[in-house]
Amino acid sequence: MLNLFNRAAVFTSVGAVGLLVLTACGGAGGGDADRSGKGEVASLDSPAAGGGSASASAEPDAGRPQIRLDSTNAEVNRMYDAWLACLKEHGAAEKYKRKPNDPAVLACKGKEPLDPPELDPAKNPDYADDTRAMVKCMKGHGIKALVVDGQWGLETGDEINRPHYNDYVIDCQVKAFGGDK
Repeated sequence: MLNLFNRAAVFTSVGAVGLLVLTACGGAGGGDADRSGKGEVASLDSPAAGGGSASASAEPDAGRPQIRLDSTNAEVNRMYDAWLACLKEHGAAEKYKRKPNDPAVLACKGKEPLDPPELDPAKNPDYADDTRAMVKCMKGHGIKALVVDGQWGLETGDEINRPHYNDYVIDCQVKAFGGDK
């Protein structure tokens, strides 16, 4: 349960960053676009020369919005809102009952925000040390944090209601996981 509050804060932060990237890089062109097909830039999902799709890259997460360590909750929320709007637009049922092969999930995969790679133990070889640094930083801000099952968490759920909690999470994530230790 302690870890749940921490994960919610991290996912919210991560979702905001991804949304910012999505809104900054995505979107359709203006209403005055050249409809002749001349001078247009090919989209990522246009057919490639070999008959395949340009979006079928070696990296399955290519093009997805990326949440940064310093993303605000508002930024993360915008990214997740765009993804959830896409799911709804494609007829997704209840958000907690979707399956990976659901047509809406597949259609919106490119809009699902990615967590910062620094927060992924499989991608960050210093994850354990960074997690301890995160806890130390949070404690330095008066937040009762601890390491639980290899991840940082809160001693009580009330900690999330502390003044400036979200600011402290972002500050500490950047310091602990971003190399500014």
